[in-house]
Amino acid sequence: MSIIFLGGYFPSERIQEIMDNSKGIVQNAANNLQLSIIKGLAYYYKDLHCITLPYIGSYPLDYRKSYFKSSFKQNELTMHNCIGFINFIGLKFIHRYIMAKRTLKHLTEKLDDTYVVIYAIHTPFLKAATDLKRKRSNIKICLIVPDLPQFMSMTKNFIYRLCKFIDFKIIWTCLKKVDSFVLLTDYMAEALEINNKPWVKIEGIFDLIATNEIVKKEEKKTILYTGTLAQAYGIMNLLDAFSAISNSNYRLWLGGEGDCRNEIEKRAQSDPRITYWGQLPYSEVLTLQKKATVLVNPRTSEGEYTKYSFPSKTMEYMASGTPCIMYNLPGLPKEYVEYSFIVSFENSNALKETIISVCEKSQYELDKFGKKAQQFILTKKNPICQVQKIYKMLNEIKK
Repeated sequence: MSIIFLGGYFPSERIQEIMDNSKGIVQNAANNLQLSIIKGLAYYYKDLHCITLPYIGSYPLDYRKSYFKSSFKQNELTMHNCIGFINFIGLKFIHRYIMAKRTLKHLTEKLDDTYVVIYAIHTPFLKAATDLKRKRSNIKICLIVPDLPQFMSMTKNFIYRLCKFIDFKIIWTCLKKVDSFVLLTDYMAEALEINNKPWVKIEGIFDLIATNEIVKKEEKKTILYTGTLAQAYGIMNLLDAFSAISNSNYRLWLGGEGDCRNEIEKRAQSDPRITYWGQLPYSEVLTLQKKATVLVNPRTSEGEYTKYSFPSKTMEYMASGTPCIMYNLPGLPKEYVEYSFIVSFENSNALKETIISVCEKSQYELDKFGKKAQQFILTKKNPICQVQKIYKMLNEIKK
């Protein structure tokens, strides 16, 4: 059985190009998860083909170029096809569908039984694979679902919502032709009406980035959040919690991009204890995580979408070795609770009290707790362990 991975990850040699041309949020978390999945698949399947049409913003609003060029790279384990596409808003989806289908058709002509593993409910990819499957009985589809489409946009723009409604109808037609699924939470199975189709739960994957960097902890009590700076993700909750801490020995560091950026910059001007770092390269984010006293994920369970999500920063935070503070979200597997400091009530005052309680512990206690969480992630949630679930599922289907 041959495996084709179809996704939107960034080729390593083009990450800086994508960063330089992006105007808005760069999908680093999605990129890291895809690369981890590919690494795991390459361990189990020696004949792995990867196709990527990177998940970048559209020209002219969110990206500086109207066309994304093709490139090709092959290493000892995997063949990577980065497919070019028109990036102009409106035409982008149609051209991505055409190019994805053309590439899949070319590849599958040379292969026998093939499983196309698709990352995300992305209409151009889903429709390209399902259209091809109708013509070729040797193709099966496994869909990795990191997000549900009904929770992926909060905009009230009428035209956009109309387009999303049509998009949603196409998606549901395509989902009926998917053979198996990889889900982030148990709740997704019901929402997608999977019924008796095979599926496995993989809430996330963390791939260790080897580094010899020795990082010294900050002398001040430093609270760090990195990621999407959205009100829906509890950023205002974190800002209010920190503002209620009067101790001058405390610091709040924030990195990323989102709708709370202006408020963060405003508060940083009036409170010198707050530092806004902007959108940082992943390597710099990792360094800041090691310097901090504690890492905070302020997202609460407000909103139905939290049942269908597992914040990727949970793994990233734990893997840093720095203790993590978070709420007990519906999509959080129970095994994670003992490795995090859980906020008892979902309000800014409870978050403030938890931050103070954790930060006032000795560095020895914090290091011990952080190392325990780190080992849990590195030994139980690495690419080989997590992707083994996909490998076993596909093998069972083959039988």
